Amino acid sequence: MISQLDHAITFTITVAGYASFVVFGLVFWLVTRRKGSSVAGVGPMIQRIMHHRTTRVAIMIAWWWVGFHFLVNVVHR
Repeated sequence: MISQLDHAITFTITVAGYASFVVFGLVFWLVTRRKGSSVAGVGPMIQRIMHHRTTRVAIMIAWWWVGFHFLVNVVHR
């Protein structure tokens, strides 16, 4: 049986994980917005990645795989 303390610890770890992800995203965004930053922003990075046909096909297959493995299971329940 899971105690109330276990639920509180799990909740705290989950919230801390999501909060750290948001903070990392904000810091990354601020670094890319600086003048003279050598770190590419998200837009130019995606343009560079999607430049080649092979990567476009690979990304489509990866999204199909994610959708098939996570969404099909929900539909069949």
